[in-house]
Amino acid sequence: MSAPFKVMSAAGKQIYNNLPEVYRTRDQGDLAKLVDACGAFLDLVRATLDQRLADCFPDNPPHGLSCQPWLIPYFAQLVDVRLVSPDERGRREEVSNAVAWRQRKGTLKAIEQIAQAVGQMEVEFQEGWQRTAITPRIGMPLLPAGALGEDEAFDLYADHALWAAMHPDLPAATVDFRYPSRAVQIDVPADTTPTNPAARQTVFDGQPVWWRQVNPHGVPCFPGSYEDVSRRTVDLRTPDWRQGHVHAKRVILHVPPPPGFFETDHQKDNLDLSTDQEHILEDRTVNGTLTLSAGKATLRRCAVRTLTVTLPADGMELPMLTAEDCLFGELTVPGLARLEYCTVLDNIECGRLQASDSLFAGVLKLHSATLSKPHCIRFSRIPPAMSCAGLLAYRTVSVQPVFHEFMSDDADGPKRRPFQFGERGCAVLHPATSEAIRFGAEDGGEMGVCHRWRYSLLMAAVLDKLKDFLPLGVEVVLTPDSRLLQLPFAPCPPAPGS
Repeated sequence: MSAPFKVMSAAGKQIYNNLPEVYRTRDQGDLAKLVDACGAFLDLVRATLDQRLADCFPDNPPHGLSCQPWLIPYFAQLVDVRLVSPDERGRREEVSNAVAWRQRKGTLKAIEQIAQAVGQMEVEFQEGWQRTAITPRIGMPLLPAGALGEDEAFDLYADHALWAAMHPDLPAATVDFRYPSRAVQIDVPADTTPTNPAARQTVFDGQPVWWRQVNPHGVPCFPGSYEDVSRRTVDLRTPDWRQGHVHAKRVILHVPPPPGFFETDHQKDNLDLSTDQEHILEDRTVNGTLTLSAGKATLRRCAVRTLTVTLPADGMELPMLTAEDCLFGELTVPGLARLEYCTVLDNIECGRLQASDSLFAGVLKLHSATLSKPHCIRFSRIPPAMSCAGLLAYRTVSVQPVFHEFMSDDADGPKRRPFQFGERGCAVLHPATSEAIRFGAEDGGEMGVCHRWRYSLLMAAVLDKLKDFLPLGVEVVLTPDSRLLQLPFAPCPPAPGS
């Protein structure tokens, strides 16, 4: 006896369950098939109506359907919006928030919202004029400390030298070496907003936290980060990611390094492909050695610390390895390797290489090729002064890529080093990297594995968009800040007996 037919369509299930029990009991499957066929058609009609309703709204709904991407430019034309974000969610935000942003044009709230929506990144801002050292004037009144979110004791004990030196509104330019200056978390009950006017909320690596700056006149614990509020003399240099920030006409936007491949930690593992077939790996991370000893491999959106092909070189016509949007630590292929939008951090050795829009940060060793079977590299970064027989290169560059760095407390002491393979932010290009790499791919994006995330294009879009919403003469500067990946210090516990 065959199993009863199972109705799969949503409308079919609803119709079948509402039929009288006698018909369902006597059914041998024919009635269920008829109802399922009708239900499938009704599901298509319902989906069409739902999509037509969703196409009336250009925003990013928290759940459910959204409008089709091809409709976004038409919505933008209706409300006179200049779309600049390369990300689809960013373009939706540009259209849906057009009126609100125009109403808040020139305000810090609008600047923060635009940067986070267009760039799809967390942003912590500072005003350049608040970082600028000014000359104190005798008799100039100070704002009450309570209005700045500080303890009223600063006003009550204004005659005390130590309290007077720590007043938050004091126009002091010299740091006070008696106190550290840093961000500290604020204990706030869930679903409430703190009453402290100095409190700010920031998302640290996916976790929203309320915090405030303590001892603004003290020594900054992390110079150059969002926690550095020390006053400086005016910096008249052309603004970029590291200079020209302290100026009355600047707004500094601190952004965390993008995650890249590694949003979470991965254990060390190895993988051996030893069967004679085509191995296809997608969205896989191998934090060890991947060995190809038989067949051929196709990798898409994979991260491999070390990839080694142990097969002997063949006729160099069919690729042993085909990789798209992949990150490699080291790569050894005796035959033909075909790479597109890939990044190789260390050494790569190939019998024959065909690469497009890729980034080779280490040593690139290619075996001698013939005129009929040459190496071909286009729109890629190759090591400087590289020469090889049979190499065809088109629109390649040799400038050095710059990756994000952070302060680490390793066994040999604290030091500044790039993110390593397996760490969050590995292989992500720093804004200090030459534009020949950041915008050197064939379609104008960045070379290497981060091309599909469009990090460089997103940062450029933020700067471009904010030009329409800033007061005359004010410039925005984006600076990477790895401190936004770590939570601020926890608040100090109360003293015993207090």
